[in-house]
Amino acid sequence: MTLARATFLDGTPVDLPGTAPFAAEDLEPLFRRRFLLPAQDRFVLGDGDDAHAYLDAAKGAWASEADWMDFLDLDSPAYDLKLAERDLYLSHWDAFTGEAERVLDVGCGIGRFTAEFLDRGATVYGVDADLESLVRCAWHSARRPGHIDLSWSSVHKLPDVQVDLAIACEVLCYVPDLDGAVAHLASRVRSGGVLLISMEARYGWATAEDAAPGQLAAALADEDILLPQDGRPWVRLHGYDDVANLLKRHGFDVEHLIATHYVTDGPLERVAPEEMSFETLRDADAAARKHPVWAPLNRIWTAVGRKR
Repeated sequence: MTLARATFLDGTPVDLPGTAPFAAEDLEPLFRRRFLLPAQDRFVLGDGDDAHAYLDAAKGAWASEADWMDFLDLDSPAYDLKLAERDLYLSHWDAFTGEAERVLDVGCGIGRFTAEFLDRGATVYGVDADLESLVRCAWHSARRPGHIDLSWSSVHKLPDVQVDLAIACEVLCYVPDLDGAVAHLASRVRSGGVLLISMEARYGWATAEDAAPGQLAAALADEDILLPQDGRPWVRLHGYDDVANLLKRHGFDVEHLIATHYVTDGPLERVAPEEMSFETLRDADAAARKHPVWAPLNRIWTAVGRKR
């Protein structure tokens, strides 16, 4: 596992105590310090082509909007928003997470779900293609209970572990080889274990504030891929049946699959109040699912698959 091979920028080994996965409370030497991890998949070293569009965008965002990217920092302007969105996901998923002891968080980013499951005492294997996100994930994991290891890699090269629970939240909609990615994920989930995923829905994106201009044709058609202004493939869109069939093809029974409108960051965000309690957010999301106009304009599909 890769935290065992972490080095500071001068090449000095981090040399965490014990063996991987490490006690999260022992990540203290990494807190607020830059470090490097070995690349487990050479893909993460690339840039500039269609397959790297999202990864390139993440790197650019770290350069220009680091305070928004690191939303687990208490000073981030996105702190309340992103934690409310995380809690909305968890409200859908909590009935299925049970007492998961081993968790694989693919596309873990800065650790919004990693931190949550560490706090529950789980062992979490975090994987992300963006190294800066992994550095911040280690910072936000330090001093927590639970155990952790981090891999600088893609969904196609995952740690060789078997887990009770795998999470792929807001990551699979950016992956070109979706079936290959889910097949690899499925190989890491034990029989009876659970996969939690969220996927970008087909229509609700168009009225969200972060929708890129110039995509009128995509908004009026059943497009599968959004193209931003530079013309490189961006988000891949999915319908209800797409998500359900994806899970079924790879050995999962669909136990939960519903729309979320992401009221704070989706088609209704322009009319949402500036401050919203989680209860208000949850209730608004439920109301949108039943509304005759807004129901089909969900931003996200959130799903749970049980490994057969």
